[in-house]
Amino acid sequence: MSQVDNPESQRLRFLNHLKLIEDLWQKLYYVKWNAKSFAMLGRLAQDMAKNIAVGSDESLSNLVAQLEQHVKNCLTASGIPREPERQRLTALIDALRHRLVAEGGRSASDEPRTRPLLAPQPEIFVIAPDGQSSLIGKLEDSGYRVRHLTNLIEAEERLNDRVPGAIILDVDFPEGAEVATALIATLRDQVGLRAPVLFLAERNDMSARLEAVRAGSTAYFNKPLDCDEVLTALRELLLPQTSESYYRVLIVNDRPAEAWEMAGALEEEGITPRVVIQPLQVLQDIQRFRPDLLLIDLDIKEISGPELARVIAQHRECDVLPMILLCFPADTAHYLMDLDAPGASVLAKPVPVSHLCWEVKQRLRRARTLRVRLGALTDNDAVSGLYNRGRFLMLLERAIETLGLRTQSLAVVFIMLDNLRAIRDSAGVATADEVVGQAANRLRQILNYEQPSARFSDAIFTVMIPNLLGEPLLRLARRIRDALETGFYKVGDQALLLRTSIGISIATDRSQEHLMLIQGADSACGLAREAKGERIYLQQNVVAPKRDQEMSSRGRVLSQVKEIVEHERTWLVFQPIASMRGDANERYEVLLRLRDSEGQDLIPGSVFGVVHNHELGMTLDRWVIEHAIDMLKQRQLATTLFIKILPITLKDRTLSGWLRERLEQAGVEAQRIVFEVAESVAERNMRDMFGFLSGIKQLGCGFCLDRFGRGTDSLGLLKNLGADYIKLDMYFVNQLSKDRVKQTQLRELVQNLETLGALTIVGGVEDVQAMPILWSLGVDLIQGFFLQQPYREMSYDFSGAAF
Repeated sequence: MSQVDNPESQRLRFLNHLKLIEDLWQKLYYVKWNAKSFAMLGRLAQDMAKNIAVGSDESLSNLVAQLEQHVKNCLTASGIPREPERQRLTALIDALRHRLVAEGGRSASDEPRTRPLLAPQPEIFVIAPDGQSSLIGKLEDSGYRVRHLTNLIEAEERLNDRVPGAIILDVDFPEGAEVATALIATLRDQVGLRAPVLFLAERNDMSARLEAVRAGSTAYFNKPLDCDEVLTALRELLLPQTSESYYRVLIVNDRPAEAWEMAGALEEEGITPRVVIQPLQVLQDIQRFRPDLLLIDLDIKEISGPELARVIAQHRECDVLPMILLCFPADTAHYLMDLDAPGASVLAKPVPVSHLCWEVKQRLRRARTLRVRLGALTDNDAVSGLYNRGRFLMLLERAIETLGLRTQSLAVVFIMLDNLRAIRDSAGVATADEVVGQAANRLRQILNYEQPSARFSDAIFTVMIPNLLGEPLLRLARRIRDALETGFYKVGDQALLLRTSIGISIATDRSQEHLMLIQGADSACGLAREAKGERIYLQQNVVAPKRDQEMSSRGRVLSQVKEIVEHERTWLVFQPIASMRGDANERYEVLLRLRDSEGQDLIPGSVFGVVHNHELGMTLDRWVIEHAIDMLKQRQLATTLFIKILPITLKDRTLSGWLRERLEQAGVEAQRIVFEVAESVAERNMRDMFGFLSGIKQLGCGFCLDRFGRGTDSLGLLKNLGADYIKLDMYFVNQLSKDRVKQTQLRELVQNLETLGALTIVGGVEDVQAMPILWSLGVDLIQGFFLQQPYREMSYDFSGAAF
């Protein structure tokens, strides 16, 4: 590439070169891995780095250099790159494409998105004889523009003037429900009213529902209303209006003429199609296009159609993607015997165009509704509607991975609702939940789609803000505070106010771990609560904080923990560990919980991260052990308790003598206690580990190596230390049912552990799909929310748990 080329010519050449790299990487990632082709990708990246002109944009040069170096590192390591390296390579290519496209004056947001791009919320007509104030309030809090019409004559006039996004009609007018219902029927006939109409009625009988359907109702709700149910239905009905490129269909057919005929018919129906002529590239196109439905012809030459459908259904990103499969009538019976593709339906060819379009639209509507509901259940907090903690942490981890590419900085904002507990105590749980819901709606109106928010815990909202530093970041924090604190929260006859404290931590490179970023925001939030004035605290530099700031934050946590211990604001909760082999012995893991002077529960990780090498950590461990022994003394059944140990306790040479004395005083057998130490802690403290194990083994206590299997030499460490139990890292159970490679790894690991005489525990089990796989792989014990959440009482029925 000549350095005298004009900038636009250079940009286009780079874009074409990058397209070669991207296409090759997509084929390696989704179609078939090949070491020689990956080496070719390395040469392409090297050529791109050599040809970049002197004086080119510095950020572009930096991205190209990072791409070349990353591919070189992967090649040096040999073999298939691990998943984090693959994700990083994908992110680098994406960042380069974004940069080059943006330089050309086009928006990189032209690419299809995982979620639809939302337009402003439409206007809603509420036609009701009375106030319906609670419903109107919820609509307005959700960002809808609401017009309340209290008589039918005015409603008819307004609906003749303009059509709103949706109509909510309370049919119980003084004139009679028949008159209100007839209004909608008349408008449907005369002006072609197409807006969704939600009926509200006292009656719930079949006749009333039939009359509503004949008039043109879209949804029907019986009074008294559940306003949240109405809002959920309204959001689903408005999705076609509030999202761009709403429906996307990927057509897989190796006959171009037939495929493009289908695409044309769907396009006429307002559906965005894309055609795949080469079936082996279907995963690559699914990743790029993000379709809502697949239309697959089973009679393709390159690969068996049913096998292709099974491959797609087994992919972790496509397991809920609906499919319509096409085949000739003579082959239908054969395919139906062999097909194993959940969520698929079969149509016989040739399918009339009108029938095909109807079937596609029906499947699309059902699938989108199902995905919205499933997404709300798995990713969102039920009260606030914001993301839940798990989803936010996953998004944060991904965002940190792309720092330095499209994102130059990342701020995590913790928003503490300081007086929420006082509201709950004085006004009740339902009122507090309503306040949380209204506060979440206010927060949404401040943020844009690039700033995800979550309900991180009971009284904490958290927001992730990219590419905003200094004063602009503080201005946004003040806007959030003002939005949440200004104006009353009206719940029934009550008018309540919220008080907030806001803490902010910032990451500017990938070296910052996401949990440390969370801990920094939590610490900053605590400092904001203590400060006077605006109660906003920005931790200026999380990556390399000044020593005095670090010591101040650490000192505050230590002081807080000391005060908690002195006033005994600590308690224990227990989570069952159940056998998969018919063993009915009771086992629980003991977990410590702490509460500050304001009555707020602390995040255990933020506390243990500070006290793990401080004498307070030893004090907390001894408190847990002592109270666990007391619980065992009172318990009639033979129960085993698993207790986690901090690194500072491993150094305690007086522990075994103290423990022997406590066990003898209580009359509790030592084997009823199992001490847990994380694998990473054991690796870093080998000398202390041998002394600790010698003491507890002489007493007869058990030992469990926790978070096992992700170290540099896990089995070697186990051979040196020995263990009665091995609790595997939760990596092994995440997405286990969809990951055959992970299942193979787990089987080999369990077999090796069995030969070493250790019982295996898998924690973090949350769904039933993992159960038969864990059983078949030989896992002994399981723990997780699938069994039970941690409770104060040891109440799990081990005798009734049969796996």
